[in-house]
Amino acid sequence: MSEPSTSERGLRIAKVTLVHPSGEFDEYAFESSKLNILTGVRNSSKTTTLRVIDYCLGDRDSPAEALKAAVADGHVEVSTDLRIHGQPHTLTRYLTQGRMGKVSIDGSEITAAEFSDWILGELGWPNLRIPKGLHPTAATEQVPLSFRNTLRHFYRNEDSWTSFANKEHEFVRRAVVSQLLGFAPSRTAQANRDFELAQAKRRRDEAEAVSREVRESTLQAITAISQNLGLPLTHSTEQVAAAHRELQGELNAIHEHRRTLTAEIQGITEGSTPAGAPAGYDSSLTVAYGAVTSQLRRATEEMADLEHLLEEHRRSARTVTAEVGRMERLITSIEVFDALPVRLCPACEQSVDPQRAHHEDACYLCFQPVDDDKRQRRAQVEIRSLKSELSELDDVIAHTATDLEATRGLQQTLHAQQAELAQQLNQQRAAQLAPFMATLEELAAQIAQLEHKMTALPAMEEILQRRDEAHRTLLSAQQTVDQIEKQQPASRTSVLAPMDRCSAFADRMNDFLARYRDTLWVTRDVTIRDTDLTFYVGSRPWDQGLGAEAKVLFFLAYSYATLFLERDLDQECAFPGLLLLDNPHQQGIAHDVVRQALMELAGAARDTGTQVISTQTLRPPNDPETIREIAMPKVYAAP
Repeated sequence: MSEPSTSERGLRIAKVTLVHPSGEFDEYAFESSKLNILTGVRNSSKTTTLRVIDYCLGDRDSPAEALKAAVADGHVEVSTDLRIHGQPHTLTRYLTQGRMGKVSIDGSEITAAEFSDWILGELGWPNLRIPKGLHPTAATEQVPLSFRNTLRHFYRNEDSWTSFANKEHEFVRRAVVSQLLGFAPSRTAQANRDFELAQAKRRRDEAEAVSREVRESTLQAITAISQNLGLPLTHSTEQVAAAHRELQGELNAIHEHRRTLTAEIQGITEGSTPAGAPAGYDSSLTVAYGAVTSQLRRATEEMADLEHLLEEHRRSARTVTAEVGRMERLITSIEVFDALPVRLCPACEQSVDPQRAHHEDACYLCFQPVDDDKRQRRAQVEIRSLKSELSELDDVIAHTATDLEATRGLQQTLHAQQAELAQQLNQQRAAQLAPFMATLEELAAQIAQLEHKMTALPAMEEILQRRDEAHRTLLSAQQTVDQIEKQQPASRTSVLAPMDRCSAFADRMNDFLARYRDTLWVTRDVTIRDTDLTFYVGSRPWDQGLGAEAKVLFFLAYSYATLFLERDLDQECAFPGLLLLDNPHQQGIAHDVVRQALMELAGAARDTGTQVISTQTLRPPNDPETIREIAMPKVYAAP
């Protein structure tokens, strides 16, 4: 792919359009190889037109902040038609809610944050990240060198006529100047290497401090734990694992010993006579205790049965007594209820007519012969039978109560025998188990001590792992430092050295300033130190040796020199091909000086094929060959 020609390289603005809500629009067209001057009285949208260009070039502010509220409220969209290396593009910013943060490029929308990457790629300028600070070794982070950083150096608004760019940090200014002059990639690569090396060394120093602190605290903690618990001093996780295996072996042996003793004790408590049992052991106590317990259980069950049987007999006696009373009441009521007719059958509950035909001495329900004497005799027979049954029940209750008292006495006797045998058995077993107690207590103490030691081992292992991790982090950080120190920034072959580039740019500025030595400019030349890109006027930095008017002239010369970057340098430079100058009448500089400077810029635009767009309220120079005047047609009310 061939490089673009001089007249096409960089940016050129073709036209700017502002669309009203009604659909009407304001449009301003610009020409290349000329000075385009927007003229008009105050509030005629001269500066606004430049702000529209700036806003379309990726400004992230809100429309009210970027274009001012009156313009943002009076329009629905703004657009800029431009050429990049001769290729036309249309950039549109919509001022409606929901689309304010986006830039439409030929109909495709991207966010304003992504615009810088797009246009840097289109221009072929390096897309770099630079250390955030004058000294890369002292910087704490990297920031992108965006397109808008460079735009501020060829879009000079009203607030930047006495500084390279309004509110710009010095480290950004140096990076932008190196980009314009064509050695930003190599200079930034070295700066980023120094930044990464400094960051790596800081991380290594931090890791070393942490490792040293952890190593000291680890030694103190491990020593204290080992001394308090009587453990061997360990220096690694492998030694901790070995100590764990040793303690676990001791613990298993003690548990086995305790199980053996427990089995022996279990045999004694169950009444068996293991080998080596103490002399005088009497197994008959256990047998007697078991026999008494069985008898007591049977006596208790028999007593419960007798109590239940006695209660049942008494309930039957009460039932018979009640029946006797009922029969006696029946005898006394025979004569009283004899005349009462029966209305319902007691069996089926059917209505009974007492007037139905029946024998005089017969029942009118069942027709059996009845009289008073027969009914009384029947009741008396029933009473004698019930009393005979009640007498038998009384005898049974008396016998059952006697048996219950005897069983209760037997139970109490067996209880006493069981308690006495239990006491004798406990005394005997205590005497038998006494030799084992001291051993069991000693084993329990040993188990507790070993388990306590083992609980400390995971903590010791974690402490040692933290120490090892800190040491590994330190080694990794040191390896990173070694790798960066061995790396060499990728060298870019360039025809011109940074010193020669700075000298060529300064010479072009001095060519412009030579015309004003007898009026506004000082007698000394501009030089640029290539190491830090400081601009000197004579032997002093530019901002210390110049007054306000001379600073305006200094930046007119700076802008003039950017138009010749491609001619004076090579393809490495970031050639804008465009200047945006908002109201160069600043700081009381004479009108004739500004007119002459604009004529110089117009001639430079013609000679280099670049483009200059400026605003001013005064009548511009009359030179149709190099200057195009664009009169602003409307005047807006002041806010």
